[in-house]
Amino acid sequence: MRHLRLLTAVAALAAIGGCAQAQAAKPAPASFWSQLHAGGGTGEYLFDSLDDITPGAKPSGVFRPAAALVEGTVVGVEPGIAYASGDDSATARVVPYDSEEAVIRWASVVIKVDKVHAGKLGRGFASGQIRLRVEQPTGTTLDGLRASLGTAGRGIFYVDSALDRARRRPASQATQAYQAAVHLPIGQGVFVEEKPGTPLVAPLTDEERAAQLLGGGAQTRSAGAGATTLAQLRVRAQQSACEAGTATDKSTC
Repeated sequence: MRHLRLLTAVAALAAIGGCAQAQAAKPAPASFWSQLHAGGGTGEYLFDSLDDITPGAKPSGVFRPAAALVEGTVVGVEPGIAYASGDDSATARVVPYDSEEAVIRWASVVIKVDKVHAGKLGRGFASGQIRLRVEQPTGTTLDGLRASLGTAGRGIFYVDSALDRARRRPASQATQAYQAAVHLPIGQGVFVEEKPGTPLVAPLTDEERAAQLLGGGAQTRSAGAGATTLAQLRVRAQQSACEAGTATDKSTC
């Protein structure tokens, strides 16, 4: 009987150890921005540096700089708008956000604006917050994004009102109302510190482009030696705004 009890205890300990190993082997939840990263573009870029998208920079051909350069903290994510076809169509049909018909979904990332470094916010800026239009890739859920808000972080955003940026007035009232409420990230200009003191990530562009814009500093997935920090980008962005004449805090110039 004593041997039986001993064997039972050993088996129980082995089971507990196996469960602990299984829990330890469970992969960490995906970070907020990694779920929204759908890969960078493959076309020709219309600007060469962050100076070109700073508010007040001289427009280059068809490209216009951002209307505002803000620093803020991501505090939420909301359903934005969904279409049954590509939203570049003049007659794109709006469908419910969770509809199986949805071909493209645009989520609204809620940002508490801590400071406007350059330019100004107008339409769509309310209660100290803006909503950034970001595509929600297939397979990503709002619940999953909300569960990972702890990694959404704080960052610097180059933005403009979606409605002010529209090439033509939307035919759909739903689209028009949505565009009036959200901001676009100009030039994929989103640079985020996922945790205090960590190097920036540039989730809306690819690693090579991020390195070009930040002088080899940022990476979309992981950070290497000498990566750019939020404090460093803040100084650089303020200098650029001073040169463009749009800095909101003249004491930084």
